[in-house]
Amino acid sequence: MSYSLMPKRILLYYPPNKRSVAIETLCKAVKEAGHEIIVLTLTERDAFHTAIEKTGVHTFTTVMPRKPSLPYFWKQARYLIQFCREHQIDAVWSHLQEANFVALLAQPFLKARVLPFRHHAESAFYAEYGKQFSMKRNKNEVWFDRIINRLAKRIVIPSSGVWYGMERYERCNMKKVILAPYIYDFSSYARPDKFQVEKLKEKYPATLRLIMVSRMVPTKQHQVVFSIVQKLIAEGLSVRMIVMDDGPLKGELEAFIKKHGLHEHIIMVGFRTDFINFMDAADLLIHPSLTEASNNVVKELALLEKGVAVCKDVGDFNDYIVNERNGFLIDRKNLAASIESIIRKAYADKAGLSKMGAELKKDVLRLFSDNPENRQRFIDLI
Repeated sequence: MSYSLMPKRILLYYPPNKRSVAIETLCKAVKEAGHEIIVLTLTERDAFHTAIEKTGVHTFTTVMPRKPSLPYFWKQARYLIQFCREHQIDAVWSHLQEANFVALLAQPFLKARVLPFRHHAESAFYAEYGKQFSMKRNKNEVWFDRIINRLAKRIVIPSSGVWYGMERYERCNMKKVILAPYIYDFSSYARPDKFQVEKLKEKYPATLRLIMVSRMVPTKQHQVVFSIVQKLIAEGLSVRMIVMDDGPLKGELEAFIKKHGLHEHIIMVGFRTDFINFMDAADLLIHPSLTEASNNVVKELALLEKGVAVCKDVGDFNDYIVNERNGFLIDRKNLAASIESIIRKAYADKAGLSKMGAELKKDVLRLFSDNPENRQRFIDLI
């Protein structure tokens, strides 16, 4: 390992206060490499701060009335400048659009090097699917991306999907962009309760149990999947689908289930803290999302050696999923037919589905786990 000889003091500048395995793993990797990392959030103390502090990392907050106006950002920038001076910060690693913008406003007045981390991939979706879904991206978000892309000296992104959108639709100078996939301390993930898993399987018996785990919004394509399940059930296939999470389309989807008498075949369980048991009871994740940066649910299913079906050319899926070797890649341009074909293949070959799940676990652990080789891509940023 080629860790830097001179310890650095890194500020992780981060808007949320909720826990994130990827962010917590990043902090752990930097600290254990011999550097000091300090966390400053734009929100009050919560579970994230508590978890990080248990590892010996100091955390701070700066909470100001949130208004989408330049005075707010200037106030935060002034605070950041003073904070970096007082704590002798060598590098600011800002995350998410709000913190990135503030850090780059402060950049000319800082001795510390500012390194923005980008976690979103909306530009490609709105360019390619906005008209189809009658959706337009917020103009302020577009403006922020444009300014961040211009002012940043380097930008870290997690996936080829983000790269594609920045290069094709934002005309960003890609020489300044660094692709560094997230790393995860997978040992911190919840493990299923096998007794409860068996109870779920008994409660929802089927030859093939499907699962969807995503917000009920148009881009996640629930309606398309529900229609396919309806068709397969009408043919007599033994299929059930568990649908997790919530969202604005919930009422519409419940109405579809009621209209077609599918309440025994499509089970809406909402948001659950024991989600890992439902995942382990399933055979195949159907995830036809059209916009992602890097998806965590697929990696959680991989740890359980489950089959997954995800959209090609979305997020980081192309980076590690090989069609019909360790998962299924859905053709976005022929979505319904592609999903139906995948479900039929999985239904006919459960043994093959299990083999794909085992291969997916190997690949996810190799590419994303918190090991020295994967850590090095972030240590090199220092």
